[in-house]
Amino acid sequence: MVEKLPPEVIKELECVSRLHEQAVCDHEKCREFSEKLSDLLVRLEDMKFYRTADRLMSILINCSPKEASHCEKATFVGEMMKDIAKAVQKAAGK
Repeated sequence: MVEKLPPEVIKELECVSRLHEQAVCDHEKCREFSEKLSDLLVRLEDMKFYRTADRLMSILINCSPKEASHCEKATFVGEMMKDIAKAVQKAAGK
């Protein structure tokens, strides 16, 4: 279960999710995705949304930006991002 997040956090999560779609074959975007997701994780922990933060931590554990190679877990991480984005939207009543 995901907590009901503020609208601005939901938008940020959606932006990070779209960024991952662009990052699959682009190392710089991949690194940017990892950094933004990490920043969002810290914000969620500060706001005491621990369940959602734990889900983002699971994604970050599987995210390992590599230079000059395709991400082996791009599809897995992408599906995890889609799942959490859907859950957050559902919790918000969207």
